Amino acid sequence: MVDFSLLQYILIFVFVSFAGFVDSIAGGGGLITIPTYIAMGVPAEFILGTNKLVSTSGGTITVLRYIKSGVVDFKVLIFGIITGVIGSMLGANLGAYLDSKKMTYILIVIVPVIFILNHIRSKISRDEGYFLSKKVLIIRCSIIGLVIGAYDGFFGPGTGTFLIVAMVLFMNMDLHKASSSARMINFTSNISAFVVFLTKGMIAWEVATVAIVASLIGNYLGSGFVVKGNTMVIKKVFNFVLLALLAKAIYDII
Repeated sequence: MVDFSLLQYILIFVFVSFAGFVDSIAGGGGLITIPTYIAMGVPAEFILGTNKLVSTSGGTITVLRYIKSGVVDFKVLIFGIITGVIGSMLGANLGAYLDSKKMTYILIVIVPVIFILNHIRSKISRDEGYFLSKKVLIIRCSIIGLVIGAYDGFFGPGTGTFLIVAMVLFMNMDLHKASSSARMINFTSNISAFVVFLTKGMIAWEVATVAIVASLIGNYLGSGFVVKGNTMVIKKVFNFVLLALLAKAIYDII
């Protein structure tokens, strides 16, 4: 049970709305929501569970818009979705035993590398890319889903961003298709992690009620940018999230 003021609920609504907008475009919404919950005084044991419930609820509208628009190819992606669910459940169960500070150290190393590699990849036109067979795509998508899904269940912030980078680099996707595909895997991995946290009673329902509405609004607005193919907006938000993720990780260590 939490007892918040009206101002605290308003701030949660504003920041979670923005997080939903960012998450539907480039991933990394957890980078905004988790610090918000901490700053507002949500008990630590409820933060990850509440975050998964909110991101799952908000992501529903984004996923439905992507499916309706036909921007997602499930022939290969389904394998990443399945392994993402498995990885997320494993990660969520390990989350109570692993030190999240170690994950922060890892992020400080990984994020600059990802930023540099993605910058290099963005300079290569699609015609210069290489053809990948369906078998190779399935294998790579499955590995991406399992590894990043496990991280999502364990902690979460930046999962969508990591998925986008992996799909651009290892599956030869353009940023537009990678954004929608990553959201699908992230959505299902969120569900499996949420189920684990729900069974453990790790959800602040009062906060979640307000945050779910905010997340739905943010995801609806953000997914519209992706469906319409506004890749310039996607790239700008994507780079912003990567830099913010790095800054947050360094700040936590300092």
